[in-house]
Amino acid sequence: MALYLVRHGEYVPERINPSCPLSDRGLVEVARMAAMATRKEIELTKIFHSGKKRALQTAMILKEYLKPLFGLDQTRGLNPNDDIYYIVGLIEQAENIMIVGHLPFLEKLVSYFVTGDEDEPVVQFPTAGIVCLDKDAEGKWEIKWTLMP
Repeated sequence: MALYLVRHGEYVPERINPSCPLSDRGLVEVARMAAMATRKEIELTKIFHSGKKRALQTAMILKEYLKPLFGLDQTRGLNPNDDIYYIVGLIEQAENIMIVGHLPFLEKLVSYFVTGDEDEPVVQFPTAGIVCLDKDAEGKWEIKWTLMP
């Protein structure tokens, strides 16, 4: 049961565009990372995203490359400062999903799964970064691999 966590690509600041879409650079970096992820032979069931424009755009690009069985779905609980425990429940019920989200949420989620403490830093997510978590033989989450731009 793998879990793929992705930070959205670089975006246009809110002062320039209030909907914060991906920048031109963000579009390119997400497509490049998605292409790299295809070499990992990922078998996704679904990609979840926060609904924010930059996360939706990132998820749509990933969908084109990785072709999740059940497509995309917006879900609550993925915003930058949301409590991670809503998503923990979703993750425990699903297999081979990808979550496209924001900081500090994603870093807290990885920390919680790997150390049991959401405030214990484990990994930093650059824009468009991907972290694959999986359970070891004892059922404990570990970082299996990362792809960073």
